Amino acid sequence: MARPIRGRRPFALFALLVVFGLLQGCSYVRPTPNQPLDQWDPEGGYRFRNLAPPDADNTDGLLIIAAFSGGGTRASTLAFGALRELASQQITWEGKRKRLLDELDLIFALSGGTFTAGYYVLHGDRIFHDFESRFLRKDWESELKARVFTSPGNWIRLWSPYFGRAHLMAELLDESLFEGATYGDLIKRNQRPWLLIHASDMATLSRFEFVQYQFDMICSDLSRLPIAWASASSAALPLVLSPISLKNYAGQCGYPMPPWLSEAKNKGGIAGQRANELLSYQDIEKRPNIHLLDGGLSDNLALRGLLESSSVMGGLERFLKEGNLKQVRKLVVLSVNAETSPDVLEYRSDHIPAITSAMGSMVDLPINRYSFDTITLLRMGVEKVRLQLRASPRAADSPFASDADVYFINAGLSEVADPDKRRSLMKIPTTLYLTDPQIDQLLLAASRLIRDDPEFQRLMRDLETSQ
Repeated sequence: MARPIRGRRPFALFALLVVFGLLQGCSYVRPTPNQPLDQWDPEGGYRFRNLAPPDADNTDGLLIIAAFSGGGTRASTLAFGALRELASQQITWEGKRKRLLDELDLIFALSGGTFTAGYYVLHGDRIFHDFESRFLRKDWESELKARVFTSPGNWIRLWSPYFGRAHLMAELLDESLFEGATYGDLIKRNQRPWLLIHASDMATLSRFEFVQYQFDMICSDLSRLPIAWASASSAALPLVLSPISLKNYAGQCGYPMPPWLSEAKNKGGIAGQRANELLSYQDIEKRPNIHLLDGGLSDNLALRGLLESSSVMGGLERFLKEGNLKQVRKLVVLSVNAETSPDVLEYRSDHIPAITSAMGSMVDLPINRYSFDTITLLRMGVEKVRLQLRASPRAADSPFASDADVYFINAGLSEVADPDKRRSLMKIPTTLYLTDPQIDQLLLAASRLIRDDPEFQRLMRDLETSQ
């Protein structure tokens, strides 16, 4: 018996050395998705003002800003339903018959909302032909699990301290949905709407935005970044997916601190906080790397980008002027919120709740509370702007027209009138796979939420009478 065992020893030793070598090699599995910017150009890159000037198909006069929340495929489906509803609404604007969707100018998105937003901004109306079969009704969750658990090559890569499950998600999105497209492709497409995806910065607990002005601060070239990496960063839910890290190249491209940032850094409130979050990227010794998690941890509604940008720049008018917008007659903010709500019936037992329930509450509690505060702030901001537009004459350089008005459409699942339907929709899980009946429920809900919203109805009446 002893002789065969000794005979196997060289093979076992060789196998052990191979495995050890592979594990040592894992330290070289180190993806760096973002590349340095050679020279800062204040006019270059993926900026709203660099997209095609408005024409008969998309005008400044009717400015529509959409915000797509997080929430896995539930959020992707609700956002898709919202786009489909906007496409079905016919309007006459500035003498031309068109769809309301043709006037969509900006999309703020995070996590599950980025899959729909990114695909639409990249492909336009193609989304209505293949997105359901290509994404919504496909089992992405099983595909991702297969890459994690059944691929020996990925097992080896996942041993690396520089490579995690979110990187596999980015690769899956890049191959199967976005087909290698980068932000440079969005620049070439040169069409509205402008896409603003955000993730959450682990160091400052703030939003990190995938737009050129944010990348200017870290001297990085956004045009070379795959859209899939922005989307995966924004969807990197803790424990489920790993963080994704970017390299900070600050100080290497000649980027100067903009005046509005200098003005805001000593202010209190939202403006001062946001300014100091942005300024933290200038200290490359303290912040050589930027680690990103799910965007919902800092803003699950994708609305704070509008609130904070307006605040830190000194007001909504200055924010709109930064985009070279002129003669805005109707400003519309559409919030598509695939929110959830806990079912109190699940907590009737006197047993200590399971660890999974406790962990879920750790994420959902702050997100839901923060989202409520965001909606409240936005409603207050909209009302303030509306009063200002009615009370004050427009300055010569104002982006608003003399008859400007503002609208806030809240297409959130909590707005579903029927309590049983609302409960059913809000219990649809936050996963990357839904059943066909669940998808159909969400698509129908998106249409009804928009049509039944009082502000949407007011907008459609005003559009009819403003011609």
